[in-house]
Amino acid sequence: MIVKAHAKINLALNVLDKRDDGYHNLETIMVPLDLHDSLEITVLPNLDSDDFVTCDECSLKINKYNLCHQAIDLLRKQYGFKQKIRVDIHKSIFIQSGLGGGSSDAAATIRGIVKLLNLKVTDKELEEIAIKIGSDVPWSIYEKPAIVRSKGNELEFFDTKTHDEYVLLIQPHMGLSTAEVFKEYDNYEPMPNCDIYKARDAFINDDLESLKDNAINALQRPAFNMLPALENLYNLVKEENVDYLAMTGAGSSLFCLIRDKKKAKKLEEKYYKLGYNVELTTFYKPTEEKINFFKKLKK
Repeated sequence: MIVKAHAKINLALNVLDKRDDGYHNLETIMVPLDLHDSLEITVLPNLDSDDFVTCDECSLKINKYNLCHQAIDLLRKQYGFKQKIRVDIHKSIFIQSGLGGGSSDAAATIRGIVKLLNLKVTDKELEEIAIKIGSDVPWSIYEKPAIVRSKGNELEFFDTKTHDEYVLLIQPHMGLSTAEVFKEYDNYEPMPNCDIYKARDAFINDDLESLKDNAINALQRPAFNMLPALENLYNLVKEENVDYLAMTGAGSSLFCLIRDKKKAKKLEEKYYKLGYNVELTTFYKPTEEKINFFKKLKK
């Protein structure tokens, strides 16, 4: 079975406070992109004694603690199936980019196994498993526009107009560790939070000027400090007068929203030739197959 694991961007991101467990409570707007990894998920013959996860991205080390391995282990513990699973990940989402690739792969593994083995599950059970893996994984189960809060387990979905903008992703050939960016964030005085609902409404209404006025990413400052090449790239792209420019997640990818297709293609080619990781994509629209998957979950 082939399952798509979609990338995401954070349109706005507030860091609210630090919890007793050392992690931060967040408030963010997450929106899925058409860009995706592809996972081939297979039930292995009975003679196989272990699960296998492989990846065609040579820089990504796959071991027993990989998020997809964790997803398999948690599902098996919860539902007691005996079959062994093989997951082959075909990467398209940049590594350590703030695009949520690892979380999305884990969520796709969960959805694929549920479907392959016809497990009788509820959406709440999937969320409970997902949050044990990582803060972006519950949202990645659904891949729908949402305000995401707390540890990632509070999801407030919203509908939006059809967005025709092209999304240009640009990343230096260097990633950023989310944990390290948060450590750097703690060295600064907290910055004022944006009004998450004003930012959401601006996106719903396809008002990019209002989005500029109402959306911030609180992690942008520490990310730029840790990776000056990212700040240099931001300043370079800003001169292109794209319709919207921001950093996603904890970096190290920037995203541009561009209404004009010719301009988007021209900038894609330009920054590819300059040596950056570049991908031109659009916003993701759920397929009937995806919609039906959630309709079939146990209530």
